[in-house]
Amino acid sequence: MNIKKWMVVLLISILLAFQLASPTKAKTDTTPPAKPLVAEVFDSSKAITGKAESNAKVYAYAGNKKLGEAVAYNGKFSITIVQQKTGTNISVHVMDAAKNKSKSKTVIVGQTPPAGQYKTTANLNMRSNASINAHIVTVLPKGTVVSFVNSSENWYKIKAGAYTGFVSSAYLQKVFSGKPANFPAPSSKVPGTYVNGVLLVNKKNGLPSSYNPGVDLTAQKAVAAMISAAKKDKIYLTSFSTFRSYSRQSILYSNYVAKYGEAEAEKFSARPGHSEHQTGLAFDFGGAEQADWLKESFGKTEEGKWLQENAHKYGFILRYPKGKESITGYQYEPWHYRYVGSELAVKIKGSGKTLEEYLGVKEK
Repeated sequence: MNIKKWMVVLLISILLAFQLASPTKAKTDTTPPAKPLVAEVFDSSKAITGKAESNAKVYAYAGNKKLGEAVAYNGKFSITIVQQKTGTNISVHVMDAAKNKSKSKTVIVGQTPPAGQYKTTANLNMRSNASINAHIVTVLPKGTVVSFVNSSENWYKIKAGAYTGFVSSAYLQKVFSGKPANFPAPSSKVPGTYVNGVLLVNKKNGLPSSYNPGVDLTAQKAVAAMISAAKKDKIYLTSFSTFRSYSRQSILYSNYVAKYGEAEAEKFSARPGHSEHQTGLAFDFGGAEQADWLKESFGKTEEGKWLQENAHKYGFILRYPKGKESITGYQYEPWHYRYVGSELAVKIKGSGKTLEEYLGVKEK
């Protein structure tokens, strides 16, 4: 090999060696981390807690004001903050090692739950601290009434008998405090069939076509009191269907029969003269989402659940419960409530029976 060729080979070898020795340039990570999960924040909260990508930095802001930051160790974070006012919007985002920023999670500061009594909605572990990793002090059976002490994010410190500890607020339900107001029974002057002093309107027992009283004023006052009480619990109810005249019911029923057939219409619509709405004592309720009005799904909304737990205190009973279709003659209607007065409503609620069952009327 002559000197010229040898020099060319040497130069190529040096270039190859240099390329092999040069580090490969790493690709830049541009994938943003996932949006953080943030626990409830109350006006008494001294920290914002939640879950985020491990070892990433988590930042909390109220508007343009930075409240604090923390590192998410093992996927969990806790940012110490000064107490915020109810209604304040707090945005929380994550920044990973590559400086990628996640989408912000916004939480609204809520009002600290008031002191009072709650009951458990499931068998519930009471723990020594506000953590699922904390020692279990005792297990509270479903329905146990406990006393509220204070809150720590989504954990409530409560007292149950000789035990004091923390439980998840998701499994507690406020117990009506104090003696409920006395909402009197409606007038017994309404024409119709009475059983033990209670007006009964169903498929068998009806009202005269001439009876058109409008909304019962006693029942209307109870509705107003109930809606006001619900609002204090941040539940917003609307009474969208109340009194319905004989002629109006006749039109509705005929339209339903024409559209669905008589057999199907009979499951949810009353024949004229057999609608509770004609008494002026029946009310259909809805919540914030109109898409759930007049649907079974209303029973699963916060408004529907609130009514199920509280309506009897204001004199109302759920008239057509689920699983009682063969007794009432109508499908489950979680929106339809009938006013009977608080004394009777409490008894019927406690019995778990329909109005027909409570009155001993078996025929639908």
